[in-house]
Amino acid sequence: MFSKAIISSFFLFHVVSAIPFPQLANELPSSVTHIAFDEDTGHYIAFNKDGSLYGRYVAEKRSTVNLDRRDSTCAPLSVEEAETLPGWKNIVQYANDNWGDGSRNIVTNPTEYVDYGALVCIQTETVELSFTGEPTCQTNNITTGGLLVGTSGSVSLGVDQGFAAATTLTTTQASTIGVDTSLSVKVGIPEVVDATQTVTMSTSLTNTNSQAASTTYNDVVGVTITMDAPEGKTCNAISSTNRCTLQATGNVKYIASGWVWFNYESRKDGHYKWAVSIEATNSDIDDLSSTMKVTGSVEADTHVAYSGECV
Repeated sequence: MFSKAIISSFFLFHVVSAIPFPQLANELPSSVTHIAFDEDTGHYIAFNKDGSLYGRYVAEKRSTVNLDRRDSTCAPLSVEEAETLPGWKNIVQYANDNWGDGSRNIVTNPTEYVDYGALVCIQTETVELSFTGEPTCQTNNITTGGLLVGTSGSVSLGVDQGFAAATTLTTTQASTIGVDTSLSVKVGIPEVVDATQTVTMSTSLTNTNSQAASTTYNDVVGVTITMDAPEGKTCNAISSTNRCTLQATGNVKYIASGWVWFNYESRKDGHYKWAVSIEATNSDIDDLSSTMKVTGSVEADTHVAYSGECV
């Protein structure tokens, strides 16, 4: 590690990037595996996996950093949650190999260095539900009376066409990360012949066992048809609605990202505080994630047909 200290000292004489580090943090390549905080200069120093220097950046003051950059799909990752990751051992081993395993404490999201934290984010791709068993369906016919159109002998009939769905999903197995946190997710309903259409709905799921969330989808529109009304006849529109109930299951992946801080009581390679990249030390996404399982029901209404009759 002597070479890193030499490179770091040499770089002190070079121009330090003035770009805010939070902006750069999202653009660092996967080759950057660890950073140090230089207490003497107030800079972050980023290193590649081979120990070579990637760059030195100005650390922003706490008051200038947006403390709530996360969106509705992410939440802070705690150390306790990080320790449940299959890849936690890789993160710790990386620190042990580089700076030793003694006289230190391990933290995430340190308040003094808010621009270098750790997050747990729900998967960005749509969670596709799968159905168990056969759907239970029932067809209902609805009769709507017509309205006379002026004095022309025609009537106007209103019917609905389209597809609507409602789902209630309950968490049956919480993820070990993102505990007690409600995050936004897109849920996909696959097409089942005569039961559903392929649609995507947005909802907010809570990573706590027995917590339920409901959401709806509605693409039903009113359609007006006009038909001749023979004298002395009453005209009606008959629409057919196919209502199906299905049992569904889904898996929601929570993925960790960011940095784990190892704070040493004595300087290691010239610095007390080192952070290890969660992603760079774990190439397999399964090592970075934990799965929440949900089950529930989907009620789907398909307005499939209509006809007009005069009696």
